[in-house]
Amino acid sequence: MKILTYPLVFLLGMLLMNCTTPTKQSGGTITVKIDNFEKHLQELLITADSGTVIQMPEGKFDISRSLSLDGIAGITLKGKGKHKTILSFKNQIQGAEGLLVKANSVTLEGFTIEDSKGDGLKLLDSYGVILRDLNITWTNGANTTNGGYGIYPVSCQKVLIEGCEASYASDAGIYVGQSTDVVIRENYAHHNVAGIEIENSRNVDCYHNKAENNTGGILIFNLPDLPQAFGYNVRVHHNVCLENNFKNFAPEGGMVRTLPPGTGMLVVAHKDLEIFENEIIGHKTFGLAVISYQFTRRPFDVKNGFEPFYYNVNVHDNVFERSDDVADQTTEFGQIVSALFGGLAQDILIDGIFNPEISSGQSICFSNNGDELRFTNLNAAESEGVDDMLKSMDHHLAALECSLPALTVEAL
Repeated sequence: MKILTYPLVFLLGMLLMNCTTPTKQSGGTITVKIDNFEKHLQELLITADSGTVIQMPEGKFDISRSLSLDGIAGITLKGKGKHKTILSFKNQIQGAEGLLVKANSVTLEGFTIEDSKGDGLKLLDSYGVILRDLNITWTNGANTTNGGYGIYPVSCQKVLIEGCEASYASDAGIYVGQSTDVVIRENYAHHNVAGIEIENSRNVDCYHNKAENNTGGILIFNLPDLPQAFGYNVRVHHNVCLENNFKNFAPEGGMVRTLPPGTGMLVVAHKDLEIFENEIIGHKTFGLAVISYQFTRRPFDVKNGFEPFYYNVNVHDNVFERSDDVADQTTEFGQIVSALFGGLAQDILIDGIFNPEISSGQSICFSNNGDELRFTNLNAAESEGVDDMLKSMDHHLAALECSLPALTVEAL
């Protein structure tokens, strides 16, 4: 066998390295090239080192495939402003989202994602995420084929969502699911089915947001059959829920398809929840409804510790101003409200289905929410339908006038 000389071995080694190892981009700021923008951006999302700021220029850029950032911590993806740097997925041919992120210590700031085939921006199993000055939308208006979620962190921890806008999502504009230590502030959600939805999440502070012209403004849910079985310690305060009477355009089958137009806030089976100093104005069906999961009449399993009841819900110092429009007739929930109250909107509605092992006074408290409220406790535990509820319901808010200790959320 002939022995290769050292220079030849070195040269072959260098060639092999160049063929098999992508070039890593160093930290600092790297600007995405306008020419071949999509290809260069995805390359940077794959090859950038931790600590890199990927700067996107001003302009509207067509994206044909889902973008992804996977496993590289400390990346900042930044545009020139949410209405100045626009990523358009209108002609998307591949992928389930616009942008999928599975990475820690990520900042996404100053750009728009529009017309993604599925969810606009999805974050999964990420820690230490900042979402700021983003806009997620679908430009064809309200359509069941729009992506379900605009901003969509799932199973994340230490999340800040601020100064963002979301519209025309067929489920929720801003959704936080099965996540812990979350701040949602100073956002604007409009023309979605659900403006802001907090689901099975813990230690959440939601404040100074505006939810306007959605089907429902703010939803706080605990749902069964999810890995994180229940959410708790959630504060919803100093928000404006304004005239959320928009049509429900969610696809059939999902939970939000049952949401009646004219919903200010809806709470389902939650625990340790404080709702205070919000303005809940102009809703034609109800300003606030608090129900157990049993009231949905959907099957559920108590595995993973899920419980269908609500506990320690504290509603105080809110402003309610109802609409004079006729309550919703397009959903079963809306039809129930309309039948019970002759089409008149209600300010506060509870189903009255409590855990029989504790007293109702420990389950929910109301105080300082205004005078002349239309309040109803449906006392629906034994009711089989509207006729039974007509006989059992009462309007005695005084029975639930009490206070609970204020919650403390140290999310970030």
